Amino acid sequence: MSRAPALYADPALYDMLHRAGTRGEAARLERLSDRHGNGGRSAWEPACGTGRYLAALAARGWTAAGYDSSRAMLAFARRRLARFGGRVRVVAGRMTGLRAPRCADLVFSLISTFRHLMSDRRALAHLRLCAEALRPGGIFVLGLDLTVYGATPPDEDVWTIRQGGRTFRHIVMTLPPKRAGRRERVINFVTGPSGLILRSGYDLRAYDAQQLSDLIAASPLRVEAVYGLSGLPQGLAGPERALWVVLKRRRGLVNKVE
Repeated sequence: MSRAPALYADPALYDMLHRAGTRGEAARLERLSDRHGNGGRSAWEPACGTGRYLAALAARGWTAAGYDSSRAMLAFARRRLARFGGRVRVVAGRMTGLRAPRCADLVFSLISTFRHLMSDRRALAHLRLCAEALRPGGIFVLGLDLTVYGATPPDEDVWTIRQGGRTFRHIVMTLPPKRAGRRERVINFVTGPSGLILRSGYDLRAYDAQQLSDLIAASPLRVEAVYGLSGLPQGLAGPERALWVVLKRRRGLVNKVE
């Protein structure tokens, strides 16, 4: 993964902006594991950041672990997770380098973290590592937004966050990718009571439904189910573009993505 954008340089700010909805998403991960998984309660999160999902799963009785490449994020996560003792741990590692063979019943990567891997070669390497981490019957939940080239307009989302009697606004602008470059530009603005706090821009790798399908087909994984953020099942090319894709290990030869 390339150098982290400025948004990730301040773990406390990042956590404040992303904390809302974490418990509900952890509950949803648990439901998907119950529906499609092996019944186990051990989770593994690549690029775990501030550990908010790990904490939410641990509060539901899971054993959880994760890794991140940022020392600052890991320090923040360890403080948050200390109350769970040995049931939760985080270590340093990168998305294309850390192996954890057969350690988890649930592996998950949400909010398009996967799309920070800017080539198919790196993305495929990550999928292989995630597949290696799964115990028999376990699932990998991949959360990401897909694009439709030429039909996805520029987008802007605004969230209001209140903390300690203060109000913050998080504005996310997305510039659509072109098929040739497959780079989606994301620009974040954060404002607080005293004005602009942060402006951060970075690129994510774009996938349409066919590109993601082809990548998964070249990996040791297969699509078990696809859900939109509404919770309704659909295909990769269904009506919703913000997806949670449930993957499981498959048998057979794996082709290389060049």
